[in-house]
Amino acid sequence: MIKYNYNERLIEKLNIIPFIEKYNFNNEKYNTAIFCALSSIYNHRSNYDNIESKSILLGDYYSFEYYSILKDELDKLSILTDTMKVGYFQFVTKRMSEEEFYLSIIKTWFSFYDIEFQETDSKTVVFV
Repeated sequence: MIKYNYNERLIEKLNIIPFIEKYNFNNEKYNTAIFCALSSIYNHRSNYDNIESKSILLGDYYSFEYYSILKDELDKLSILTDTMKVGYFQFVTKRMSEEEFYLSIIKTWFSFYDIEFQETDSKTVVFV
């Protein structure tokens, strides 16, 4: 598999790595795609003040990294793309917090494995 770039420190800080072992999240493609999606939110927020146009750009939610990872899993790609599209729109229009956006992606990750995200799982996640 090609090495994809995501913010490893962010993933560690969010404290979501334990879910991989706890729930046997053993599909590297799914995990990497989700980590890339989470990283894109962090990068967007970090660079937001430096962007002249505050409009949503197509590239804001169509991360080519997760797209290429999931290109052979169109059902998963569609789910993640929809999560990102809705999340970015709600995030930039202040109808969703950054934490809620992160959680929506993490819930999507769980859905990839047909596992329901529990309230106890949300207490594991640490927001940065």
